[in-house]
Amino acid sequence: MFKSLRARLLISYIVVIVVILFAAGLTLALLFRSGQDQVSEARLKASIPLTTRLVRALTEQGMNPEQIIEELKVSARVPRTRVLLLNRDRVIGDTGDGALVGQSVLTDLPPARLRAALRSPVTGMFGTPSGERFVYALSVALLPQPRKNRRAPLIVALITPRQSLAGLGEIGQLLLWAAGIAMLVGLALAWLISRSVAKPLKQIAAATEQVAQGDLDVDLHVKGPLEVVQLAEQFERMTDEVKTSRQAQREFIANVSHDLKTPLTSIQGFSQAILEGVADDPERTQRSAQVIHDEALRMSRLVEQLLELARLDAGQIEWIQAPVDIDALLTRVVERLSPTAEQKHIDLHYSGEQGIWLLGDADRLMQVFLNLLDNAIHHTPEGGRVTCQLRRPPGAAGEAAIQIDDTGPGLPHTELPHVFDRFYQADKARSRDNMGLGLAIVQEIILAHGGEVGVESTVGSGARFWVRLPLQGR
Repeated sequence: MFKSLRARLLISYIVVIVVILFAAGLTLALLFRSGQDQVSEARLKASIPLTTRLVRALTEQGMNPEQIIEELKVSARVPRTRVLLLNRDRVIGDTGDGALVGQSVLTDLPPARLRAALRSPVTGMFGTPSGERFVYALSVALLPQPRKNRRAPLIVALITPRQSLAGLGEIGQLLLWAAGIAMLVGLALAWLISRSVAKPLKQIAAATEQVAQGDLDVDLHVKGPLEVVQLAEQFERMTDEVKTSRQAQREFIANVSHDLKTPLTSIQGFSQAILEGVADDPERTQRSAQVIHDEALRMSRLVEQLLELARLDAGQIEWIQAPVDIDALLTRVVERLSPTAEQKHIDLHYSGEQGIWLLGDADRLMQVFLNLLDNAIHHTPEGGRVTCQLRRPPGAAGEAAIQIDDTGPGLPHTELPHVFDRFYQADKARSRDNMGLGLAIVQEIILAHGGEVGVESTVGSGARFWVRLPLQGR
């Protein structure tokens, strides 16, 4: 029963309400008792001056303490109040049952307060050996008079028993009614709050079960606390990412299957022609063998790129971190691709700043720029131009910026976000030389170096690929 979040929240709120009501009641009782003490002190303080004058007058008439007490029992009768006569701290007269006569009370009364009692009444509390507690107000009736054999002042004290918590019974019924109403209101609010928290969580739990069964079309419209709403939004975002990942996985498998099926079909067809004797002359046999060899190489390149992407995704690539002269590296890349550019009558030009060093894997970076420049040459028609520039951006002194421009046909604006997708090919015609994995590998390598790569293009105006890499010591 108490395993659900809603039940636990409800129980927690009930416990909190009970504790708060108990604390409030205890506080009220203590305040009530303190208030009673203050009222008692004020009443006694207001009454004692008259009693003190009466004791003084009776003493001047020659009465002893016993006679004064008897007179006070008749003339100074106040409900729940007793008059004590004290010789310093010892009781010598008591209008009550006389139980305090002969006892020492107010033993802790400091002399300073006793002197203050000469001017105005002093109030406080004292206890008896039997455990009783009294509120008192005292005043000095007569000062010491050595000639009359009185060595200590005569002190008059009005005392009343300290009220116990039983006095709360007068308003106890009202307090119980108030507590009951507060409990009912608190329980109603606790039920509403626990319901508002538990309901959206149940919706999220149901959506989780839906996803677990393979249905990723989750549409949560959760209302409730901000944290729960944020949890629902994060769950929907996660579900969308899972859906996108699953779709990408399906497309990845479809693309791999397509790129493997085409060369396998060619290999199967030409090898069958050789086996069945269709390619019966040496020239046809040689051509069939060449096709089989080319398709096998194509499959080998595809498998190598797939394995490299898998290692990059799994973090299994061992990166060699060493200082790299990026200008010297780009110079070597351009020299290596110059023969290819010359065969197509393409002007391949490089310009760069010297002394730009960064920390990275030189072989992987060379792979990046070989791929980008080879793509630029491949998509540039004969007589065109490919340029590569290296510089430090004016607004980012801690970076190296590499820019590769070509004079090819360019890319439509809608294609630019997908250029670095795996198996993406802008012309939509499955090129036999391009599997659409090179730029995906380029992006992974640049990101591993803490850099960025992007493309800008307009149809008919060529394409520009740019790379930004952090410099050494940045």
